[in-house]
Amino acid sequence: MSSENSYEKKHEEIDAEVEPILHHTVPFHKKAAAKILVIWAIFTVIGVLAGLYLPGHLFPAFFGYEMHDVWLTFVVFTVAAAPVAALVYAVAFYSLIAWREKGFGKSDTPPPDAESMHGNTLVSAIWIGASTVLVLFLLVWGMAELSAETAPQKNAIVVDVTGQQWQWTFSYPGTGITTHQLVVPEGRQVDFHITSMDVTHGFWPVQLGVQIDANPNVTTYISATPNKLGTFAVRCSQICGLYHAYMQTSGLVVSNQQFASWLSSQGASQSAVQGYALGGK
Repeated sequence: MSSENSYEKKHEEIDAEVEPILHHTVPFHKKAAAKILVIWAIFTVIGVLAGLYLPGHLFPAFFGYEMHDVWLTFVVFTVAAAPVAALVYAVAFYSLIAWREKGFGKSDTPPPDAESMHGNTLVSAIWIGASTVLVLFLLVWGMAELSAETAPQKNAIVVDVTGQQWQWTFSYPGTGITTHQLVVPEGRQVDFHITSMDVTHGFWPVQLGVQIDANPNVTTYISATPNKLGTFAVRCSQICGLYHAYMQTSGLVVSNQQFASWLSSQGASQSAVQGYALGGK
C-alpha cells in the first residue's frame, strides 16, 4: 500500500470520528450538567431563604445573649451549607427524573451497567478546596463563639443547680437560700454549677440558650447572661426515668433591685444581699 493511500485512509478514519462531534454536538443548555446547575441554583436559593427566615419562627424567645448566638450560628451554618446540600439534592433529583431505567420491573433481565465515570482533576480540586474553606470557616466561627461564651465577666453570680428524680433545686451560695424556681438578675452573668443526686439529668434553661448534663458526683459548669425580663422554662434534656417529661420548672429574670428584694424576702441577711446580689460573688 502506497503512503498516499495510507494517508487517505487515516484521514477518512479521523473524519469518521470527528464528524459526529461536529454535526451532533448538544448545546450546553441542553446538557445534563447545565440542567443540574439550574436545579442547584433553585435549591440553593430555597435553602438560603429557609436558613434566613425559618429559625426566627422556630426558635423560642431570646432571654439571653447566648440564645441569640445560638440562633445566629444556626442561621450562618444553614446558609453556608445550603449550596453543598443543594448540589447533592440537585444530582439526586435529576437522576430520578432523567437517568432512571425506563420500564424496570417489567422484565427479568437486569438493566445494563452505566458507563464508568473517571476522575476529573479540576472538579476534584474545586470540591476539595471548597470543602476545606467551608470547614475552616465553620471551625473558626465555632471557636470564636465558644470563646466569647466562656469568657469570664465581672460582677457574675454563682447558682448551684442540683437535679434529682424528678425536680430541680437551685441554691444561692452565701445566702442560705434554696428554691425550686430559678430566679436570676438581668444583665449579669450567671455561672451555673450543676450536679445530680442520682442519675444523669440535662440542665436546660430553654430561652437562655445553654444546656449541659447534670452528672452524679460530678460538677459541670456553664454560664448565661439574661438580657430580658420575664419567665422562661427550665427542663431536663436527658431521659432520666419514669417522670422525666415532668421534670420541669420555671425561671424568672428580674431587675437587680428586684433580685435583691427577692433574696431579702427569702430570708437572706442584708450583708449577704449586699455582697451577692448587688456586688457580685
